[in-house]
Amino acid sequence: MSQLPILRQVLIVEDDAQVRGALREVFVADGYQCRLATNGLEGLEVFRRERPPLTLTDIKMPVMDGLDFLKRARALDADAAIIVITGVGDMKTAIESLKCGAYDFITKPVNVEEVLIAAERALERRQLLTERREYQVMLERRVSEATRDLAAALAELEDTYRATLEALGSALDTRDIGTHAHSRRVVGYSLTIARAFGVDARQMRDIEHGVLLHDIGKIGIPDGILLKPGRLGAEEWKIMRTHPELGRRLVERIPFLRGAVPIVYHHHERWDGTGYPSGLKGEMIPLGARIFTVADAFDAMTCDRPYSVAISFEAARVEIERCAGSHFDPAVVKAFLTIPLDLLEAIRNGSSDGTQPITVPLTREH
Repeated sequence: MSQLPILRQVLIVEDDAQVRGALREVFVADGYQCRLATNGLEGLEVFRRERPPLTLTDIKMPVMDGLDFLKRARALDADAAIIVITGVGDMKTAIESLKCGAYDFITKPVNVEEVLIAAERALERRQLLTERREYQVMLERRVSEATRDLAAALAELEDTYRATLEALGSALDTRDIGTHAHSRRVVGYSLTIARAFGVDARQMRDIEHGVLLHDIGKIGIPDGILLKPGRLGAEEWKIMRTHPELGRRLVERIPFLRGAVPIVYHHHERWDGTGYPSGLKGEMIPLGARIFTVADAFDAMTCDRPYSVAISFEAARVEIERCAGSHFDPAVVKAFLTIPLDLLEAIRNGSSDGTQPITVPLTREH
């Protein structure tokens, strides 16, 4: 940091005209601009108006003494460089002035060389304090700017991640016959169910990522099996059922997607333990996967596919409620049934992404 020139200006507060004049001559001869005051009150007015970088003040003065002036001046400027001039008999008061923020004190009769040295040191200290404060302000500004830029960059990166995952989900839907926009809809349903269930907001991103990528393992399934129009044989089903493991291996290698692994790996588990790949039962199944199975089943039942005809929302809700306790977590089903049909319809037609709050009051305990 470059050194700034020290402003050589001094305010002399002294009721003795002879001493005041002598001090003025000393400082003018040394290149200072001088302001004069005959008592503390007058000096305070000058100080408030001009904020001189250096002040010399006597202690014993009429109207307002030097100690009172010192306290008031320091209240106006915490970095004020103030030197107290005192008689030999005022040493106790002089020491008190140091406690109140005076830089130094000089005893009368004043030694010219001593007072000029003290003045230079006081100004240097003031400049150092000023530069430190300016440097601190600059650092705080830079940190604030860097934090803001980082937040913007992270937000942009997050948007990029989301767009990439959505594109990948859409690509998977396109590859799997009859599942156009399936991932988008199931994300919306899953987030809405999670919100109705009371899932912590911090877990929502993992649920969203997991749902978008739940079938990413199908990338490793041969087209002859994945795109087969008829029923799969036993060996073909064995291969098809490897896609959760393939998906887990892909996703767990990416740090920011590791929270999605429970859904990717366990999205075919069933509440009664008859699912795969691990045959988990009940609450051993990760919550995100339990939420997904309800959302996925609802979407499968309410959309036409090559091997099934869509049923109504009402019929699908009845079927999901019927399967609570076998295929689905009963508590998740109960949360799902609180979601208004018009919100489910908005998610299906793309006018909602599932982030809207649920306004229906919930009385469920879980």
